Amino acid sequence: MFFYTKRIEEKVFSVGQLENPINPHADMVLGFYRNYAWTAFFRIYNKNAAPLYWDLSTNKTIPKRKWTGEMHALVKQKEHEVPAAPYRFKLTIVGYIMTLFFIGFFAYLTYDSLRPKASYADQVTPIQETPKAGDMYFGRFETMKPGERVASKVGFGWFKVIENNQGQLKVAMNRNMSSHHKPSQELNSTDYEEQTIDANISSQESFQLNLISSDKLTEMYFTEKK
Repeated sequence: MFFYTKRIEEKVFSVGQLENPINPHADMVLGFYRNYAWTAFFRIYNKNAAPLYWDLSTNKTIPKRKWTGEMHALVKQKEHEVPAAPYRFKLTIVGYIMTLFFIGFFAYLTYDSLRPKASYADQVTPIQETPKAGDMYFGRFETMKPGERVASKVGFGWFKVIENNQGQLKVAMNRNMSSHHKPSQELNSTDYEEQTIDANISSQESFQLNLISSDKLTEMYFTEKK
């Protein structure tokens, strides 16, 4: 960000009545100076102008530690005659635009965090309709070995109904089933196995469809319809 500063001379007073504490034979003046800063976004003036005594023979400032009591008293007297700063802080046009941008941005973040979130029911297509050929569902499957009740294989992904013959379904699994859960959008939903599984509906609710294979060894749980 471009940044520019300068010191502005606000008022200068002749102080011939005072003795120069460094060079008694040289004249000096009292000046009041205010700092001004400018950037692309804002402009700033210091509220108070700083007093400085100048040695006119050397054109150098006199350190404040060398000031006499009379010099301090004159500063107190003259500082009331120094013009006030035209303003303390002012935005530029670019600054106004950036301020409005940030106000709008944070207002949006606040609104987005406070607005009611869509419920699960609003985001998921109900699947209470009878499955038909071509329907695709997202969910998981569990496969068990004969005589066992604990799943030997579990997978997540997309399934496709190939046929529904009066409740007797043929279902194809996707060729890229995941061994662990991932969002449906991240998994393949176009490539399916040629081999199908014969299955029947074991239960069906508004947002879940459960199937069991004819040999009772594979169970499928669908929670999303494409």
